[in-house]
Amino acid sequence: MIFVTGDKGGVGKSFVARTLLQYHLDGNRACHAFDIDPVNANLYQFYPNNTVRIEVDEISSLDAIQDDMEYNSLILVDCAARSLQQLNAWFDAIVMMEARENLDFRFTFVFVITPDKSCTAIMANSIDTFSHKADYIVIKNSALGKDFSIYENSKLRKRFLEEFHGKELVLPTLLERTSLLLQRNDIGFRDAVYDKRATLSDRSRVHAYLRHAYAQFDTVKEILGA
Repeated sequence: MIFVTGDKGGVGKSFVARTLLQYHLDGNRACHAFDIDPVNANLYQFYPNNTVRIEVDEISSLDAIQDDMEYNSLILVDCAARSLQQLNAWFDAIVMMEARENLDFRFTFVFVITPDKSCTAIMANSIDTFSHKADYIVIKNSALGKDFSIYENSKLRKRFLEEFHGKELVLPTLLERTSLLLQRNDIGFRDAVYDKRATLSDRSRVHAYLRHAYAQFDTVKEILGA
């Protein structure tokens, strides 16, 4: 079970979730996704056939995720910004983390960050909350900046790498024009490679983006369910 999260909106969280879902679909892995963002349900927007949209106003609505574990061995959850509190309350209510061994499930938190200092706050909260009961990945979104020195020089990063054996990836950049084209037309990444609404150059850029992103994911495929 993979939770894609970020400390605030606009860090590229759903962009990463879309890429991860496409990664599993292209690998012929049956991945079932949930979009729990009440404002910008981008994962559902681009992958409605593979994604269930649920509201987090009622904690019990998240039960659909656990219930899905009976039928699907790979689950991706695109979280709303700062949804950790709701998730934690839900985990406690159903004793999810304590039961993970009996459920034979692995839990991975994917943190999407930009160079902004505030992006590390949810990381600190998450590892304090879930500790060694989960695996952790940081994805640096290079499309929103290249200088990650605040994170790279932080005590949090040292703890993240040494104590929790966290993994770090860099999300490749997709040209903004191409990204906006997909956004306007609700085109998924793999569809974009063949969609005639995109120019040959746009299709080539998407193909290159996926190739580079997948190479990053392959380095941590064990904790991504691949």
